[in-house]
Amino acid sequence: MSAPTREFTREELEEIGIPYEWDAEPGKAAEQLHEEQVDTRRWVSVHEVVFRAPDDGKAYSVMYEEGLTEQQEDTDPWDYEDTITATEMEPHEVTLTVWRPAGSGQ
Repeated sequence: MSAPTREFTREELEEIGIPYEWDAEPGKAAEQLHEEQVDTRRWVSVHEVVFRAPDDGKAYSVMYEEGLTEQQEDTDPWDYEDTITATEMEPHEVTLTVWRPAGSGQ
């Protein structure tokens, strides 16, 4: 079973500050819950951002691109698409095991 999705226009995402908070209209910013770089290509890095939409309170994930050099500074974050498909997200807790030197007590 696949997760529910929602279509956002470029303008809707810009209005709520996704992917760049400074673009948000005052009082309409989405709550950013998580962001990480998930891939690197020759000229761009690919990022995932999880945010809570202010209109329905649901969490969504979208992928966007950033240019890696000043030559790519005008990279379109949405790869010139008019609509962006967002995947509805929910929190999921996991247990994490980390390794440390034996006897370190840290």
